[in-house]
Amino acid sequence: MDKSFKILFVPNGGRIAPATRYRIYQYLPFLDEAGIKYKVYSAICDNTTVRMVGSSALTGLRKNMYYARVFFERLIRFFRIFYLAGIFDVVFLQRTTFPLGLEKLLRKRNKNIIFDIDDSIYMPDKEERGLTGRIKKYIKKEEVVSALKVSKCVIVENNHIRSFAAGFCANIHIITGPIDTVKNFPRQASGKNDTVIIGWIGSPSTTVYLDMLKGILVELSEKYDIKLNLVGAGKYIIPGVRVENVGWSEAIEVGELHKFDIGVMPMPDNEWTRGKVGCKMLQYMVNAIPAVVSYTPTNAEIIHDGANGFLAYDKKDWINKISILIENLQLRKGMGLKGRQVVEERYSVIANAGTFIKILKDTISS
Repeated sequence: MDKSFKILFVPNGGRIAPATRYRIYQYLPFLDEAGIKYKVYSAICDNTTVRMVGSSALTGLRKNMYYARVFFERLIRFFRIFYLAGIFDVVFLQRTTFPLGLEKLLRKRNKNIIFDIDDSIYMPDKEERGLTGRIKKYIKKEEVVSALKVSKCVIVENNHIRSFAAGFCANIHIITGPIDTVKNFPRQASGKNDTVIIGWIGSPSTTVYLDMLKGILVELSEKYDIKLNLVGAGKYIIPGVRVENVGWSEAIEVGELHKFDIGVMPMPDNEWTRGKVGCKMLQYMVNAIPAVVSYTPTNAEIIHDGANGFLAYDKKDWINKISILIENLQLRKGMGLKGRQVVEERYSVIANAGTFIKILKDTISS
């Protein structure tokens, strides 16, 4: 490989941001092995990334101040990115957009731009009322469309996002996940008579989806010896349910997941969630934890109901399918291992690293 082959990765946030870890940092050892040079320079600093992860809790003036901070920081850091783009062969934007249509200027500096989208970032994650909400909705879509138009290649998480991106770029690839199958490994199933641990991993901003399970978990707690383990949820409680909250960190993530007997991922079925594969679903599967997830067309592309996991369509379905797993230890083991197998074959870093590197090479040679 030509030593001049160099990639500038520009993620939307620092390493603490899940998308940055999953869509960039997991590939770096494979790039090292292939002799590909790279630099990671995020559109916002680590300190602002921490605020971004917790931004859903902000309201009023504090939220507007956060938006202003992100705007000006992306604007200022763009000029460093613009300079670096001239000394690298490919610019890889992971979720990253810039204000004022600066992507067009970036393309004049380097025409080999890859835009990576792992979420429905072209629309708000929740409806915000008032002028700020309307402005945010407009800007998000316009910035994403601008980035798509200047990109030589786009990588998306799933078919739903592909259908949106296809209107602005013809060269699109799908890479779902990916998940590290070395760091994550099959858990040792608990004993038959132990309390059954139902688990969820996420962030305080996504605990709103957990609300969908409150009545379901209360009903299950009245019938079974269960406990709800939450990783990264903050201080979340459900009256009538035993809940254990643990703060998230990369160092303890796998160990906490291995405490789960069943992993759950509730979410509504709408345009926003159809753009999400749901990293937590793949995390459960790769660790051989049987997953029960809400039905969405995107989730159904990965979960084959009753084989490598369960899809739940309504409250009755949630109760029935979690109950089946609570009562059947062998089914939990078997379903967990089938989920692991699917991830190894289709959604692992190892399975996708070759495709990822080929996309980088093809972007230069095309």
